[in-house]
Amino acid sequence: MPQAPETTAGGSDQTAEGLWEEQRSTVLRGVSLGGLGADANAEASYSIRLVRPFVRLLRGTNIVPAPILQELDGLDQDHRLPAAIVHQMLDAVVQMTGDPDIGLKGAMARSPGDGGVLEYAVSSASTAGDAIAAAARYAALMTDALEMRLQVVGKDAFVRLDNRVHLPRAGMDFQVGAIYRAFSCIWAAGAGPSLRIFLSYPAPENTVQYGYTFGNTPIEFGAPFSGFKFDAVWLEAKLSSAESTLHDVILRHAEKMLAELPRARKLTERVRSAILTELAGGNPSVAHVAPRLHMSARTLERRLEREGTTFSELLDDMRKGLALRYVGAQDLAFTEIAFLLGFSQVSSFHRAFKRWTNETPLNYRRARVNSRGSVPPPAT
Repeated sequence: MPQAPETTAGGSDQTAEGLWEEQRSTVLRGVSLGGLGADANAEASYSIRLVRPFVRLLRGTNIVPAPILQELDGLDQDHRLPAAIVHQMLDAVVQMTGDPDIGLKGAMARSPGDGGVLEYAVSSASTAGDAIAAAARYAALMTDALEMRLQVVGKDAFVRLDNRVHLPRAGMDFQVGAIYRAFSCIWAAGAGPSLRIFLSYPAPENTVQYGYTFGNTPIEFGAPFSGFKFDAVWLEAKLSSAESTLHDVILRHAEKMLAELPRARKLTERVRSAILTELAGGNPSVAHVAPRLHMSARTLERRLEREGTTFSELLDDMRKGLALRYVGAQDLAFTEIAFLLGFSQVSSFHRAFKRWTNETPLNYRRARVNSRGSVPPPAT
């Protein structure tokens, strides 16, 4: 089979630098949210593990600076990001690359082990049916936005992928493609020849990349749901990768991890995540955050007071944490940092930074640069 087309900074006449400048605030917001360990709230979330394939893809371009990719790749695998942030980052990647097939290519960029415990729970199962049951049970280890269901109708087995948040096309492509590849042990056990892939959106004009990602497997676009269909007889097929003793150990560990997943958190943590989302838009005020949490500003302040804090304290704390990260990044001008933190004027950012650290941003950056032995760019 021929090589899949590479992902480049194509799709427009813009330079890679120009594309990055347009989308950098979205990507940086995602990096910062993951780096700060801001787990998901009661809304849908994704594991950092799902970001890694896209980091590999972007390494093959000159769009995103290498230090940003290194930071993304170095985030704690156990951290989770709100689905809204991940979708914004994915949309930014599509815009930067000009590549609508980035989700399909991301699925192909997955490496063995990317799925962690979930992946091993599937591959070590005794039968295809047991593997799908394990995937459905422990899918939340990767995302709590997905409900995977196995349905048998007559002689047909259906694996439905029902998402409780709207997925952009790239997100759906990655999800179906990644699960298709994770289920390779099931298809190899005999289900492959009868397999059909369902995608719930209409067929795009160019479908070449689908052949690279899914091989010769037939695809039904505009299906009633996204997922897979195959002959139900293969649910009892034995997997060549089955390891019963290891499988039992993995399931016990998976159950423990499932029990430790973050559930609905305190309002304080939900407000922190909402502030991060609003910062780069320049609207990190209680008047903008409160509606995101479906309450009035007065109710939000009252409930925060019960938890021993205030909105202004949370905003100040989030800005400080992000400021220390951004100022330490040599390629970010102070004007841009002020924008990313939601300050209307650079002077306001300088005053706040001096209050937080007793240093000016420039002196703070110089001290960090000297410790690394490199030369900073102009601070504007």
